[in-house]
Amino acid sequence: MGEFEVSTRDRVVELLNAAAFMPSEKEKIANLAQVQELIIHHNPQLLDSFFEEVAAFQNDRNSDVRKFVVGFIEEACKKDVAMLPRLVPNIQLLLSDQAVAVVKRVIQAVAQLHRATLAWLSSARSTTPEMEQVWLIITIIKTTIITMIDHDNDGVRTQAIKFLEALVLLQTYTESDSVTRDGEFNLDQVPLTLKVARPRKLEEEARMVLNKLLAFQGSIHISSVNLMTCMSSLTIIARARPQFLGKIINALEILHANLPPTLTKSQVNSVRKHLKIQMLNLLKHPASYDYHENITTVLNDLGITAAEVNKSMPTKEMIRKRVRRDKRGEEVTESSSKKARIEKEEKKSKTEEVVGKNSAVDITQRWLVEKLTAKTVANLVMVTMVIFLMRCQLCLVLGTAP
Repeated sequence: MGEFEVSTRDRVVELLNAAAFMPSEKEKIANLAQVQELIIHHNPQLLDSFFEEVAAFQNDRNSDVRKFVVGFIEEACKKDVAMLPRLVPNIQLLLSDQAVAVVKRVIQAVAQLHRATLAWLSSARSTTPEMEQVWLIITIIKTTIITMIDHDNDGVRTQAIKFLEALVLLQTYTESDSVTRDGEFNLDQVPLTLKVARPRKLEEEARMVLNKLLAFQGSIHISSVNLMTCMSSLTIIARARPQFLGKIINALEILHANLPPTLTKSQVNSVRKHLKIQMLNLLKHPASYDYHENITTVLNDLGITAAEVNKSMPTKEMIRKRVRRDKRGEEVTESSSKKARIEKEEKKSKTEEVVGKNSAVDITQRWLVEKLTAKTVANLVMVTMVIFLMRCQLCLVLGTAP
């Protein structure tokens, strides 16, 4: 053990001991921040030795200290994925914290931990029971946060919206026109053979979450802050995943025509201004050329001039590239469907030829030979005898001939 590590370890112990007895939350957080810097950034080898001591402060009476612990867990897991099995259960407990500020911080952290966990599973050669347990806890947390879009607190709802946005981007595939961030992890990097988190199910969940966001945007009693956050998130999703562009533009058109009646005049003005910005951002995207008429109609209603609209439109070259790519895609689809149709027709003609060569009697004979096995014949005889006996009994009762 080196002299630097020994001195760092002693310093960490000193800071933790002092933090445990400090009455001031500011001083306590300052000490814990120093510990985080030392064991995560300066000397990561010490993280395994001291993470439990820092995590223990999640039971502190002060909510700011508990918020700090959430941030520490996030940083620790991003630094070393081996911390996920040890610290994800702590995050699950902190999601139920009584303080709204802590819950909001947990939702922010879970967006990062969700991504880190899926990346961890995707890069592993084989899945261990420990990994499965972590993913199960993350799934439970994820489900809980999805329901928080209907939380009583406005701030929690805002963080839940941002989490749903991150979930949709993480659990869907990119496209040729996708606007992505550097180092973004998504379904493209998840192997199809991953059984713990199957890509198809993840994508289905993402689509369900998107529909939930769209429905939330159209709710009558939505606050102006939540509404503008939701509009921004949907715009980001549309630009990053153009496959959802039509659905999202349609939802924004409906919103423009039917703003929530609970908004004040100043809130209506803010929402309309925000809608204008989002529509202009969508107009700039090359994949939006199919919806230019819809977007420009809304923008004209919002007071945007034709000159401003033209300025925001994608260049003609970008549109041409998009059109050419779409045509190539249509040609491939058309040729593959044509090939399938030809193969189907050839197969059908061959079948008709074979059937034509055989007479109806031959076909019936072959069918009877296949079906009438010894067991089947015996069963038919037994059934016939039972029916005959029942008929005889009935005739005896009625006094008639069978």
